[in-house]
Amino acid sequence: MRIEINQEDHNSGTADSVRKISTSSSALGILRQQLVKNIGLARLKSFLFQFGWEMGSNDGKEALETGKSKEDLIKYGPFMHIINGHIRGIEKHRCAYELDECGKLTYYHGTGVWIGSFEAAEHLKHFGVSREPVCYMLTGYASGFVSTVFGETLIARELTCVGKGDDHCSWVVKPARVWEDEGSAAEPLNTTPIVQELELTFEQLLEERTFVTNLANFQKQLTEEIANGCTAEEIASFVSGMLDLPVLIEDIDHRLIAYAGLSHKQYDELSTDWETYVLNETNELFKRNEKKHWSSRPKWFSTPFQKRLVSPLVVERKLVGYCSFLYMQKEGASSPDEPSERDELFLDRVAGAVSLVLLNEKTKFESFERMKGNFFEQILDGNISEDDVLKRGKYTGLDLNEPYYIAVIDTKDNMMKAKHHFLWQEQLLDTTYTWFYQKKLGIMAGLKNGKLILFLPKSVFSGQPAEKPLRAFCHYLKKTFPNRMFRCGLSTEGCGIMQAFKYYEEALLTVKLSNRVGVSTFESLGIVGVLISSRNKNGIERIAERELAPLWPQQDDPKQMEMLKTLYVFLQNGGKLESTMNELSLSLSGLRHRIRRLEEILGKNLREPAIMHELLLIMKALIAIDRLNFSKD
Repeated sequence: MRIEINQEDHNSGTADSVRKISTSSSALGILRQQLVKNIGLARLKSFLFQFGWEMGSNDGKEALETGKSKEDLIKYGPFMHIINGHIRGIEKHRCAYELDECGKLTYYHGTGVWIGSFEAAEHLKHFGVSREPVCYMLTGYASGFVSTVFGETLIARELTCVGKGDDHCSWVVKPARVWEDEGSAAEPLNTTPIVQELELTFEQLLEERTFVTNLANFQKQLTEEIANGCTAEEIASFVSGMLDLPVLIEDIDHRLIAYAGLSHKQYDELSTDWETYVLNETNELFKRNEKKHWSSRPKWFSTPFQKRLVSPLVVERKLVGYCSFLYMQKEGASSPDEPSERDELFLDRVAGAVSLVLLNEKTKFESFERMKGNFFEQILDGNISEDDVLKRGKYTGLDLNEPYYIAVIDTKDNMMKAKHHFLWQEQLLDTTYTWFYQKKLGIMAGLKNGKLILFLPKSVFSGQPAEKPLRAFCHYLKKTFPNRMFRCGLSTEGCGIMQAFKYYEEALLTVKLSNRVGVSTFESLGIVGVLISSRNKNGIERIAERELAPLWPQQDDPKQMEMLKTLYVFLQNGGKLESTMNELSLSLSGLRHRIRRLEEILGKNLREPAIMHELLLIMKALIAIDRLNFSKD
């Protein structure tokens, strides 16, 4: 089948500017649907409003050319709405305006109701009930028409709308300046075009890309610095030079580790200001018992003279210090420089790098200290020759030819599980290394038979008695581990490293025989310490069997051990009933009964001084050779 159409009407007498194109309201509904799909509902309002504005403005220009009066033009606007098919009718259309002597609009207020809005109907068809008025094109058309007629920007807005579930579409028209005075901007007329938004977004993406690239390069350079074995001081200097910011690294108590980017005078001033802030600040984050609440993100802090961006330094899941960027008040400025939010990302990476450096330094330090401790244990065990001791001793950084002391610290807990006991010993060693390092006291520390052993060169104490720093150390241990008791025994002054075991035995004997918490010296044992020797075990046991029978052969019996302990405490307290009663938590009558029973069993008068001293010496000797132990009770 072939079809030809010959008759065509080009309508040559009609100009393009006034040619009318007919379309259905459903077509505009489809257009609305596609616009939402492509540019989103948020931008639909701006697009349709401005589209309606242009149509209304064009119709307004055509209406002005007819020479109609302002009153007729105002009436003509709703008529054009109906002619164009936007609405089916209008109700309650009222308008009031005023012009000055120059014909400039000074007042305008118009209201009315649209009947049968095609926009509301199409919106309901495609999107359902809206939360706000939806006749964007109609309000744009009305705004463009009256603005063209009066030569001033007038904005129409819906008060109620069928598209959001109301009974009718009502509107009001006011000058844009009035809307602004009422706190409502003249949008969507002033909404940024989507092209400009895309350009701005592209620029922001480029800026973000540049920042991410710089951040990645910064991270790479930091990693290279760490791989090259840099120190915390070198990290601070490198970062300060890269970012042109002062950098500060402090330990958990705000003691200086390293800083860069400011003078020593500036550091002193800022440090004093910061110390005052930390002491007076109600923020709990800087209190030692609350530092576990620090998150991994940097935090801002501000004083009258500085701002700090502070990030925690975490090593092995423990907060060990802080890394900060400083923003100081420059000369002539009223306040410190304002920090950038992007600095948080840089500081986060710097804190991670410093934490790795501190972990590396901690690992090297602990490895070195453990090496010294193992070396010390080998000396005590006699597993190394004197030549090897002197050869390897130079690597400890200590002069092994000078006088020294040996200390033994006991905190044995027989109820602790093996796994927990191992972890506890690791904690104890780490604490010991750190404390003596901070005090700049060069020592050797290790573990032997579950006890902490210390080699203390005499020269490190600068002429003060060795027990003085030991008491401070034991006090620190008690503060760090409040649920434990620490007993420390200190030997006499030793000479000759190969004789270390002898002085170790003195310290060990002191711990065994001491009945008080804290530091006890071998000299405090008096003649007992000199007479008792582990080399006379057999002789001591024979004497014990003779003098303590029949208690001694049955020492594994809990009841007999309780009687032996009562005897020992009674002798230790010089026969004083009240002191013995308090230490054993016994009643006076119960204690007296036990003393009578002991005298019956032993066949001895426990009130005679000679017998008391002899039995006490025997029992101390048994404790010294580990044949009697009351700590298991």
